Amino acid sequence: MATAADAPFLDLRDLCVRYGTADSAPVVRIDELTLSRGEFLGLAGESGAGKTTAGLTVLGLTRHTGARVTGSIRLAGEELVPAPEKRLRRLRGSVMALVPQNPAAAFSPVLPVGATVLRALRLHGCTRAEARRRAATGLERVGLPVGHLSRLPHQLSGGQLQRVAIALASALRTRLLVADEPTSALDVTVQAEICALLAELRDAHGTAVLFISHDLALLAGLCDRIAVMHQGRVREDRPAADLVAAPRADCTRRLLAAAPRPGAAAAPGPGAAVAPGPGDIAEPGPGGGRGEEAAGA
Repeated sequence: MATAADAPFLDLRDLCVRYGTADSAPVVRIDELTLSRGEFLGLAGESGAGKTTAGLTVLGLTRHTGARVTGSIRLAGEELVPAPEKRLRRLRGSVMALVPQNPAAAFSPVLPVGATVLRALRLHGCTRAEARRRAATGLERVGLPVGHLSRLPHQLSGGQLQRVAIALASALRTRLLVADEPTSALDVTVQAEICALLAELRDAHGTAVLFISHDLALLAGLCDRIAVMHQGRVREDRPAADLVAAPRADCTRRLLAAAPRPGAAAAPGPGAAVAPGPGDIAEPGPGGGRGEEAAGA
């Protein structure tokens, strides 16, 4: 008999995300996708495939864009689709968090980054002293001096801002991290450092990571499993090594063909958009625009 400990930490079933009317074509339609505690799941796909929309929907962040969400999203056994916004705000940070593609957007441009970090910790129950202690420990874990908390976002590099975002997730002891193309704007060396920090976060807290990327080569070296999306659906979901060695779906083969290879001067870098194949479509956004593709994912 299955127990609660055997159940997936994150469990998506019959998930549909639509913009417009209730009978609009779904931009995301996932029959089943699961993520266990401490697991790295790569969510891959060509531009407009629906992967960022899927990740943001898990966090409850597509509500603000007018999305209609049906189906089931269960996190540690709790159903999130009908959950009130107040409950989702409590879960974001304390249980689940986002590492965005553009970390600067997560910080006020006129406040030191430490103000954002400390505010998040205080909102989730830390005393002032505990918040400062956790913030300092989090920065030390990601290799940044504590003094960086007093800097404005524009005074830090993209890689340093991503480190601060990961430090906050560590300080909050987040159990689910949605990493949306977190290395796409970084050079190869910094990419490797950020991926190593995410692995350390997993090891320290048993954090489950949903890592969204165009780059199958990056995901293959980092993730336990990879799910490949195309036109809003998961086309294959398999152990990373098996999927890369013997892809079954055409969209997976296209991603592998576009992945950077050692010595290939013209290979697209991580996060580069992959040219859509026959029948590919862009996702409609809330105003009829191109949704995820317009957002760079």
